Amino acid sequence: MSKHIFWIGSYPKSGNTLLRAIITSLFFSDEGVFKFDLLKKIVSFEEVSRLTKCYNTRPDKINLKNWKEKNVLIFENLKEIQKKINLGFNEDFAFFKTHFNGKNFDERTFFIEEYLRGVIYIYRDPRDICLSWARHTNLSKNKSVEFMLNSSASINWIGRRKFKEYKTDIPVYLSTWENHVRSWMDIKFNCPYLFISYEDLVYEKKETIKKLIYFFEKNYKIAISKKDMKIKNILNSTSFDNLQEMENNQGFNESVNNKFFAVGQKNQWKNELNKNQINTIEYKFGSLMKKLKYKLNN
Repeated sequence: MSKHIFWIGSYPKSGNTLLRAIITSLFFSDEGVFKFDLLKKIVSFEEVSRLTKCYNTRPDKINLKNWKEKNVLIFENLKEIQKKINLGFNEDFAFFKTHFNGKNFDERTFFIEEYLRGVIYIYRDPRDICLSWARHTNLSKNKSVEFMLNSSASINWIGRRKFKEYKTDIPVYLSTWENHVRSWMDIKFNCPYLFISYEDLVYEKKETIKKLIYFFEKNYKIAISKKDMKIKNILNSTSFDNLQEMENNQGFNESVNNKFFAVGQKNQWKNELNKNQINTIEYKFGSLMKKLKYKLNN
């Protein structure tokens, strides 16, 4: 049994990139100074190159028209796809970013229990996600709300264009924002697990970094060297102003239509969503939002 996968999970636009920036600076930088190249240490699981290594997910098998059939095929082969040999690393374990829902629509689990080394899931106020997703995808705010309320919502695996033999998009199953969060929150993991908010990561960053360090030291007996210096440098190098400046000067390969590091603040929705959009999100997700300590507008 090989517990070789440590998942960094989230619904899209919930702070996964910032979390990866902090973790890679802790583990893969001598002094804790973040640079974009460090993100290569925590790559996305949903890369089409992984499918090419698994017989039942190769083009002649996966070129189905119905997204549910394609999704079922992916979930049927997750154990094969998540094997260490197909993930392509030699270390004891590796971090992987994912946006997959914790369960498929047919209730099969995304995680392969015997491979699980650990999990960190980051969540964010869905009203702010709505704005960030609209900017990221060039959707209208109304369309962004519809996407977050869609139980069949999905995004695509990365890199299909590099593999021309795949003639169709391949879904990463999301479902609604609430279903996604609950699918991770309600699972009883047999491994160390941490559930944190985007808002704490931004506005209580120092304390959240300390919580991350404690999590790894306690559960994995990993000694983080030069902690005080790393915390100080991470705070500076992952500040939103610095990330924006880095993107302006260097570009950022995870941006799609607009600047990736656009605003990065909480409660943007108060000035940018209309009453109907706010009411729709709160009506659908209000119970979970209250549980996660988000104050409702009404």
